[in-house]
Amino acid sequence: MRQSIHLTQTDVLNYRTCPAYAWAMRHRPDIVPPDPEHVLRRDDDERRVESVARRRFPEGVAIDLDDPAEASRATELAIAAGACVLFGASVLTAGGVYARADILHRDAPGADWTLIEVTASTSVDAELRRNITYLRIAFTQAGFSIRRAEVHHLDKRYRRNGHLDLQHLFRADGSVTAWSEEHWSAVESDMESSLRVIRDADQRPACGCRSKTRGRRCPTFNAFHPAFPAGDTVFDLVSINQKRLDEALTRGVVRLADWPSDLKLSPRQRWQVDAVRTGAERVRRDPLRQFLDTVQFPCYFLDYETYQTPVPLFGGVGPYQQVPFQYSVHILHEDGELEHREFLWTESGRSSMRPIAEALRRDIGDDGSVLVWWKGFEGRRNQEMAEAVPDLADFLLGLNTRMVDLMEPVSTGLWVHPDFGGSTSIKKVLPVVAPDLAYDELEIGHGSVATLRWKQCVVDDSPPHGIDPQEAFDHLRAYCRLDTLAMVRIWDHLHALAGVDQRIATLSGVS
Repeated sequence: MRQSIHLTQTDVLNYRTCPAYAWAMRHRPDIVPPDPEHVLRRDDDERRVESVARRRFPEGVAIDLDDPAEASRATELAIAAGACVLFGASVLTAGGVYARADILHRDAPGADWTLIEVTASTSVDAELRRNITYLRIAFTQAGFSIRRAEVHHLDKRYRRNGHLDLQHLFRADGSVTAWSEEHWSAVESDMESSLRVIRDADQRPACGCRSKTRGRRCPTFNAFHPAFPAGDTVFDLVSINQKRLDEALTRGVVRLADWPSDLKLSPRQRWQVDAVRTGAERVRRDPLRQFLDTVQFPCYFLDYETYQTPVPLFGGVGPYQQVPFQYSVHILHEDGELEHREFLWTESGRSSMRPIAEALRRDIGDDGSVLVWWKGFEGRRNQEMAEAVPDLADFLLGLNTRMVDLMEPVSTGLWVHPDFGGSTSIKKVLPVVAPDLAYDELEIGHGSVATLRWKQCVVDDSPPHGIDPQEAFDHLRAYCRLDTLAMVRIWDHLHALAGVDQRIATLSGVS
């Protein structure tokens, strides 16, 4: 039975992440947590991009079979019948290696083959190079003569103009051929080690992720290390890299409060360590007052929700460009009056760029500050909308000149609180300011979920079973509205921290 386990590219990727994780995926899937949403979206993007890439080869023969043995036999039959372009061509080697090529083609029957790996990425990283090397090794072992290897990735410079231009949407990187030859032995060694691990059901390798940063741990880390310390440890230090973590662990430092004074920290990391040690917040009142003095009435608290797709849906848009489909704006007047306006694009088949720009023009006046949380994001969206809607460019770019980043007091250390954990996320700051406003009580409480739900109801052919578009739109409005109301509450709290009189009599119950 063990011999029926065939090595796949995923096995090798899992092995490189952690051998114990690769083993668990094969023999203890019950302890492997479900893939997070961003992984599911990435996998869906890959499938969509591969489908689009196939359209460049109308003569291609698809081998869309899940069973390795059946897919391998179908590949052999298609080649015997004279096929020169195959989608999903598969091989199963005598040594137990299974490989599937996105596109395999040759100029004529009997000629050498070119292996093509299609990716939804806009560049080629080391993992893609390893993948293509894995394919070359497997197909070579199966008796194929591979002349060249290529990775076809999306061109980030591409902008759609009318119909999708498939030839310019992709870029071919042939440098992976030389890379794969140079790293052939190393990849082959990883393949052999991975195969040994996944075929030994009785021997689980040790999980070596105890000394890794959170972002590099395997998904099964908690299952293998249930008693691992959590909360205010060196692993919780914001933006810690592996080198700095190794230095701390080598010296036996686990608690963040024990961080050695001679180990370098960034300013944000230092504020976090100090907050853990003192357990108290820190406020630099004078510079905070100076920051607040830059804000002019009326104040427009603005937040966008955006979507992005690897293959651009509309003209003027490039791969993965963030396109706003919704905004919320709370408007605070000098007399303390607070009002709310919003816009949500729900029409399928048309770009939201112009409608949202025109709605902004109606809802935001020419005077007063525009307050956002992380101006780099909203500012870039305004620039892109200005390019797409040139007749409103002056207004959209003018918003950027009036923009005030409400995150700045947190990101520059004017206000540091132990509960922030070194983060500048509004979802970390808001509970300190207004615990009565909770994202986890919303049906949609995260930006990634908002984007997914909007795409399901507006972009996709039909929403999944059980999702009512009108209800989803109401939940989207509630989520975006909370983002800007949160900024109002934080703005009010900053005034209290700075000892400055506020112009809002009360914010309780305001929506």
